[in-house]
Amino acid sequence: MRSNDFSALSKPGAKPLRVLVVDDAVVIRGAIRAALDKLERQLTVIEAAAGDEALAIMRQSPVDMIFCDIHLPGISGLEALAHAFATQERPPFMVLMSSLDAEEVREVGRKLRVYEFLHKPFRTSDVLNAVSAYDRLSRVTRALLVDDSSTARKLMRRILERSQFRLDIQDAESGEEALKLAGLTDFDAIFLDANMPGMSGPETAGHLLRANPRTQIVMVSTEQQMALIRSSQYAGAFAFLTKPFDPSDVDAVLHSAFEIRSPSLARKTHAIFSDVEGANGAPKRATV
Repeated sequence: MRSNDFSALSKPGAKPLRVLVVDDAVVIRGAIRAALDKLERQLTVIEAAAGDEALAIMRQSPVDMIFCDIHLPGISGLEALAHAFATQERPPFMVLMSSLDAEEVREVGRKLRVYEFLHKPFRTSDVLNAVSAYDRLSRVTRALLVDDSSTARKLMRRILERSQFRLDIQDAESGEEALKLAGLTDFDAIFLDANMPGMSGPETAGHLLRANPRTQIVMVSTEQQMALIRSSQYAGAFAFLTKPFDPSDVDAVLHSAFEIRSPSLARKTHAIFSDVEGANGAPKRATV
């Protein structure tokens, strides 16, 4: 094991990072270290060359991010991650690496809640994009859930709580209540039921965006009618989700909302987006 501290100038608000790099190839560990060196923040980079060594570090020393090769001397990278974090509610931000790109490996990574998979040889920008994603996912995202059904709110809250993002969730049972809450808190994202008694979802969306144009609104409905989707778009909603949706759909719309490149391990989303292109030019599922 080797550990070095880098005390470059930190960007405002950028917290120090503890990064574990696990690979039996010195050149790969050096490439990741060189990429991380480009960051203007305090870093502690810990290196391990074998699965058993990595597992011991994971169990003894808390880390923020892990770049882990799949094939290692001793136990594999997947085994090390599973032994260390399979039972944790929120494991560290994990990135798998390999020269092989098999769907079976990707599926195991998803089950372990690995965020990204890097196919060797990867670029410096791939490492930096992973750090950028870690930073945004680690920030608290203020979310508002609006639905007139208490049962639907409870169900959707459980789904939102399983997102990769750290969501601070409030809820409202009507458009009027949503507007009151929005007057007290600048929400980053609002999940808004389209069909509500009184003030409808599209009408509520228009008022919410006039109060805070930076709010990202996701319209939700049990129906997927084109007229409803278009009215949601015209009201300013950037995405539309059909109930029931799952945490991967939530992650997809939030990645797009905050212009984060979607990870290669992301599942296909059922979200319908208002624009042709998603974050970083990635094609979205559909055009409204």
